[in-house]
Amino acid sequence: MAEKILIVDDDVNALKLIGYTLQREGYEIIAAQSGQEALVKAQEEAPQLVVLDIMMPRMDGYEICRRLRATPQTAQVPVIMLTAKGQVEDKVAGFEAGADDYLTKPVTPAELVVRVKALLLRSTHAAPAKAKSIALIGAKGGVGVTTLAVNLAITLAQMDKDVILLDLQPYAGAVALQLGISPVNTIADLLERETTALSQSVVEDSLLKHPSGLRILSAAQGRQSVRGEITLPHLEAILSNLEIVAQYLILDMGSQLSPPVRQVLKKCSQVILVTEPDKIALTLTQRALDSLQALDVKGSRIGIVVVNRIRSASTPTRSTIESNLESELLSLFTPAPELFARAAVEGKPVVWAQPTSLQANMFRELAQRIA
Repeated sequence: MAEKILIVDDDVNALKLIGYTLQREGYEIIAAQSGQEALVKAQEEAPQLVVLDIMMPRMDGYEICRRLRATPQTAQVPVIMLTAKGQVEDKVAGFEAGADDYLTKPVTPAELVVRVKALLLRSTHAAPAKAKSIALIGAKGGVGVTTLAVNLAITLAQMDKDVILLDLQPYAGAVALQLGISPVNTIADLLERETTALSQSVVEDSLLKHPSGLRILSAAQGRQSVRGEITLPHLEAILSNLEIVAQYLILDMGSQLSPPVRQVLKKCSQVILVTEPDKIALTLTQRALDSLQALDVKGSRIGIVVVNRIRSASTPTRSTIESNLESELLSLFTPAPELFARAAVEGKPVVWAQPTSLQANMFRELAQRIA
């Protein structure tokens, strides 16, 4: 896939010339003629590099660069400042604003291309590996999404993986309850901050460590839960900071495909759809699969886990379920209501309290399939 380069210049002719030069080298070009347009496109398009003019009305290149650096999603994007201002103090101001390179107009196409290639190469080598993000969402409420997320996250941690579990249900988060913990800091505290204040250290300080090695970002507890919704800008800022400090992010998304959830699901490495083996749940599962496909989440990025919580002779077989959904299941959990009920009361997930149980083995098999 071609690397994206955002070119920012209020001069249309300069935009065309630079764009043509870089397009010939195989890059995908995104153009912006103002500072505000540049900031919006940097968020929406996620370019790998920005070529930025300084002399522009209303918002100059220095201010654009400072805002890019202050936003978690764009803080690490390389910036080349391209301008007619060539004095030493101008270059110093550019580097102080956060620029990675500085070219004085007029610049030859050959020099521009060399600088772009060198900066992209450096940024690729310097970029930290990003976590594999696995979102769990229910085909309907009450199918055991949180139970699955908690046990799966602990299982991965027991496999010596660096895992962060995020409880992203603002009004019904139960991760802390299932783990028997009382978090001091929660996602509610992060929602009260401006997104520009959500630095890596601020977000990491909100994590609580479980004895298994798992780290948790808990949902708001009690009356805290009414302090704010989980907005897309906040969610993106939180995830962008955590995905560079862990190997796996497990996202407990509940069962509501809200607009922020939809946008996050589009970017996840894998989406696990959790359901039950009854007629209504399987019908809703098919609808959820259609919704995910509309978001371009399909193929190997989607996994289906069926949680069979009730012992019944009328429960359909695995092959029947797969035939109805026209999809292979990642896992089909056999019923163990007493085991999970005890785990909920004691605040000790099954894989932690009963590591030799059949269900714990099933979680290990599931973790191995997605790891």
